[in-house]
Amino acid sequence: MRFVPHTLLSIAQQTSPEVFHANCWGISWGNAVIDELKELARRSKLNKARLCLHPSPSDLHQEMLIVMTSKAVELPQRRRIGAESAFDTKIALEGRAALRYYDTNQAVSRTVELDGEHSQYVHTRSDEFHSLLIQSDWFVYLEILQGPFDLRTTEVAPWILER
Repeated sequence: MRFVPHTLLSIAQQTSPEVFHANCWGISWGNAVIDELKELARRSKLNKARLCLHPSPSDLHQEMLIVMTSKAVELPQRRRIGAESAFDTKIALEGRAALRYYDTNQAVSRTVELDGEHSQYVHTRSDEFHSLLIQSDWFVYLEILQGPFDLRTTEVAPWILER
């Protein structure tokens, strides 16, 4: 049966099967939006879905509400956008995930547990390779990035590509 995310479609445009972009800045959302994103993530081959709270990928400030299932895989990656001050901020809203950082020897150098008990907020430098390991049925979080978004600026860790 086809799922229609009515609440999401009332505030955003669907730009891919798992991604919605807000119609304008300043939208508000609540549990109905999270529930619809969960249903989309559950049905997705990628096991995740997102609502971009910014209207355009070209926006310089980007905020996303992201839902991932326990089956979602995030490869070690970093964003190379040419600014030393570039950032990636995550704010945990529901569930649990381990944010792993990697050193130049491909080893996990540190881990931040994201959930309501340990850390709810983490700020990552853009030059650090990192990945999320989902440790609960769902992980719901806000991610705030410097834009504009360009897929070419996301660099998957070279040791992953060599395998």
